[in-house]
Amino acid sequence: MGGDLGPRVAFKACRKFLRFRRDVRLTIAVTADFAQEAESWFPPRRSRVSILVCDSFIEMNDKPAQMLRKGLSSTMAAVLREFQEGRAQGVLSIGNTGALMVLSRQLLGMYPGMDRPALATMLPTRNKPLLMLDLGANLSVDSSQLVQFACIGAAWSMVLNTEQPKVGLLNVGRESGKGTDCVKDADQQLRQMMPDIYTGFYEGNDLYQGELDVLVTDGFAGNITLKASEGLSNWLLELLQQEFRQHWLMKWFAWLWLPAVRRIERRVSPARHGGAMLLGVNGVVVKTHGNSDARAFRYALKYLHEKAARFDGDKLAGILSGFQQKLPSSADA
Repeated sequence: MGGDLGPRVAFKACRKFLRFRRDVRLTIAVTADFAQEAESWFPPRRSRVSILVCDSFIEMNDKPAQMLRKGLSSTMAAVLREFQEGRAQGVLSIGNTGALMVLSRQLLGMYPGMDRPALATMLPTRNKPLLMLDLGANLSVDSSQLVQFACIGAAWSMVLNTEQPKVGLLNVGRESGKGTDCVKDADQQLRQMMPDIYTGFYEGNDLYQGELDVLVTDGFAGNITLKASEGLSNWLLELLQQEFRQHWLMKWFAWLWLPAVRRIERRVSPARHGGAMLLGVNGVVVKTHGNSDARAFRYALKYLHEKAARFDGDKLAGILSGFQQKLPSSADA
């Protein structure tokens, strides 16, 4: 509920996902006017689907007062309570990002030392996936919040991977004197907190080099960077296919080039990388684009399943606490 294309997108994605993941159960929250239709989508697999009927849902254009009014009676709150009460291992939402942040904080709570959650996703690069945050949950942040994002990003990376991550801070240049006071102050704090893994400033053209494991920025720059990258990826994929298909000779040899195009598409298509984690809240919460179609929604489900299967909240909290103990005190500043 709350997505631009309506709940049928989710029904279709969930049904296909269940076909390939027989070890998974899904809980789907809808309002009463979609309950009967939701039931009709899943009869063969009904034992693996629970449908929650709720009083309301939060729309994309709802004002804060409307979000609060619908609040805990909404479909979004219902699925977060499923996680809170131990009946689910992860939550996926296609709805309003601001409402998801507020309700996640209210129902699940935050890890100690975290002021706000940050949206983060894994971007494909030349060598290894890059965890980038924040992607739009917080348009304006101060240096302490950038440091918090670096800590939670590094901690998540260390939970999911055995190697120590390389962490960078997005800036307009690599030189120490460049950037805003906020970014430069965060840089100084991170050098003291995590000297073994923090590697300094990185520019936008470093994004896909594959050098980093975690890249930290504010939500304004992160959201623009992500959407510009997605737009460029889509255009290049279209251009690649057009170039191959516009000549009659290339059409004859489609069996040669089409597998290569499909491999590239699997690696860089935004639809396959559309899920973003809400890091900082005490749980596994994933957000996908409001305009996601059934294909993108299904890949977001796959992304959620992968992250929930490897989630270790106690280990994450321990690593995060270790970083925070090294935070410079105001007396040291």
